[in-house]
Amino acid sequence: MKTLKEQVEEIKNMKGSKSAKKAAFVKLGLRKYEVELLMAELPKPVRETHRFTFGVEIECLVAASLMRESATRNEMPFHYEGYNHVDNNHYYKFVTDSSIRGENPIECVSPVLTGKAGMKSLENCCKALNEAGAQVNISTGLHVHIGAANLSDEAYINVFKNYQKLERVIDTFMARSRRANNSQWCRTLQGMSFEYCMTKHDVLNIMNGSRYFKVNACSYTRHQTIEFRQHQGSTDFEKISNWVNFCAKLVAWSKKNVLSSEVTSIDEIPFLTAKEKSFFKSRAEVLA
Repeated sequence: MKTLKEQVEEIKNMKGSKSAKKAAFVKLGLRKYEVELLMAELPKPVRETHRFTFGVEIECLVAASLMRESATRNEMPFHYEGYNHVDNNHYYKFVTDSSIRGENPIECVSPVLTGKAGMKSLENCCKALNEAGAQVNISTGLHVHIGAANLSDEAYINVFKNYQKLERVIDTFMARSRRANNSQWCRTLQGMSFEYCMTKHDVLNIMNGSRYFKVNACSYTRHQTIEFRQHQGSTDFEKISNWVNFCAKLVAWSKKNVLSSEVTSIDEIPFLTAKEKSFFKSRAEVLA
């Protein structure tokens, strides 16, 4: 029979999300503070983004005075600005967003990020938001931009074809408010035909020039990115980094691959590792 120490080490080294490991520690009968100490020892996830640039828009509710204090304390470069779509490489923008309901609505827009340094910057942003007491609700979303400047027309079209075939599985690890056609801000790709698209502009035409789909074709013209709009609002770095990684890997895989049929389970997603599949399975269980 294994000792308690051996069981703890086994859980620390097992594949799976932090939430799954926390549940396993609790099941061992450990006290709350012991679980918290063990969770603090776990390595923080830094996800491979396949050298794509990426950016994140975090819709949330946070008081400006508290955010300014927290951002300054955490050495997070930021500006409060009027609503705009101007990219930058240096600081986080806090801009207004009329779609967010609640007190002190704001959209935190990251600079253009890349690689491990970009993920570290994003982690620090999440830390600052959480220390300032940022909140999310059913009206908030999380938007991820993946750089697409170097994508061929074929690879770009493949991203939309592949997302369409993955969409029902992706729905399982999203909040109910973001599934199917439940949100006017991220509508379904089901029922669209990308088969005869030959150019990036063809995709935009298929989507009637609207950005309010789970994958946005308008962002290429403005930012040379593909924007993924489906994720619910979050300030949790683990959730955000896993979704950024998912989107980046989907774009990378779509350079040479297109799914022949609809994917029906997380295990069938071809570009995820076993550890990544385990994370999204744990999210699906929580959101079931």
